[in-house]
Amino acid sequence: MRLPLASSPLQVWAVEDTSIQITWGSLPTGAVEVRTGDHHHTVEHPGGPGSLNLHNLEPDHRHRIDLKWPQGRAQLIARTLPPPPGRPLSRIATVSDLHLGASYWGASKRMLDRSGHEVPFAVRCARAAVSEAIRWGAELLVIKGDAAHHEHDEHFDLVGDLVDGTGDLPVLLIPGNHDVDGRGRGSIPAKVGARGVPIIRHAASVDLAGLRVIAADTTVPGQGHGSIDRVGDDILELAELSPGPVMVGIHHQFQARRFPTHYPLGVRAPASNRFLDELASIAPTALVTSGHTHRNRARRHGPLKISEVASTRDWPGVWAGYTVHEGGIRQVIRRVAAADAISWHEYSSRALLGLWEHWAVGPLNQRCFVHRWG
Repeated sequence: MRLPLASSPLQVWAVEDTSIQITWGSLPTGAVEVRTGDHHHTVEHPGGPGSLNLHNLEPDHRHRIDLKWPQGRAQLIARTLPPPPGRPLSRIATVSDLHLGASYWGASKRMLDRSGHEVPFAVRCARAAVSEAIRWGAELLVIKGDAAHHEHDEHFDLVGDLVDGTGDLPVLLIPGNHDVDGRGRGSIPAKVGARGVPIIRHAASVDLAGLRVIAADTTVPGQGHGSIDRVGDDILELAELSPGPVMVGIHHQFQARRFPTHYPLGVRAPASNRFLDELASIAPTALVTSGHTHRNRARRHGPLKISEVASTRDWPGVWAGYTVHEGGIRQVIRRVAAADAISWHEYSSRALLGLWEHWAVGPLNQRCFVHRWG
């Protein structure tokens, strides 16, 4: 049985310096012709939701994209990003809020996967996201919490299966509030999978060309909100000792205001702002990225760039890529393109009486941006 589909618009979803991702909620079966400048190609579309990527485009350029399909045509306009200064050095991918083991979605918990697919929706969405990130060229994968839906052995087994499928790709895995909700074994495992990937319960780092990536555990066992108190000093020490720029990955978002403006709660504003002020004094070019909110947003805290990246499990279904250059870093948030994942994601946009479709996506310039070190 096919999933009932919402219908997100034909749109430019993601931009990098030389590539553009276009997505849609519903197009008929048949050939989709795409033309931009001297580039022209045709893809065969099976019908329903879909995605296509345009490559080898001119950076920092306004592109007109003409699309044609059976019984329809459209024109889109998009500007590719400028590349950060200097040579490209390394690539990192992040995923968050995988919720492996989940069997439902929505506030009423009544949105179910009726596709008949043998692989549960959360698992196939996470697998597709990680596979696409690896093909994109990720040299490190950061899993930013809520990898398991609940603190159950069988859910952590699914996390282990996922990381085992990444070959020898380095993985930083931190817990989220769902991983420590106390609904199962009472404590999360120290490691997952045959690879024995550690679940970081403090702060840890990996140095790549041009960047130190720090991942830290902001969970409070049994609680939904986060805290920086236990790991803040460790993050600051790792940042201070870094030979170059720093990227920090956590689960809970840093709240900017004393009175929260949206659910779920993250790290409360007074502690957030104190920590970010200290980080800015030590590593003023740092990029901080979180999950937890299942939405895409970005802001600044002084010289720091702060981003939130949505879930792999539910609408809009994304992963984030970071390309490090000598003079900066580029974030791109791409929708998961696999057909058996994007169909579920379109359906899941109907949550909260359809409001979720508009709340979660975030503006394009907050999904895809360049953050310069200078």
